[in-house]
Amino acid sequence: MAFHDPDLTQLRPIFNVRREAAGMTYDQLAEASNLGRQTLLNIAAGRHKGDLMTWLKLSKAFGVGMDELLAPVWTGDGRADPKG
Repeated sequence: MAFHDPDLTQLRPIFNVRREAAGMTYDQLAEASNLGRQTLLNIAAGRHKGDLMTWLKLSKAFGVGMDELLAPVWTGDGRADPKG
């Protein structure tokens, strides 16, 4: 089986789908994740991908593990419904 690099363009849709599914405003997510609102806006717009710490905090705020949260970078389906 060939190894493929993760598709980091999926980070933007992952973030946007998860935030919407959680029903959280940027302010609520900033508080829950201890991340800056501007950082969240930059991820949502695709201007910033975030680092490991950013995604660990988002994973906790969204109540999902990192494997589940970031699976779409391997499958290419960042728009998939996180509820199933």
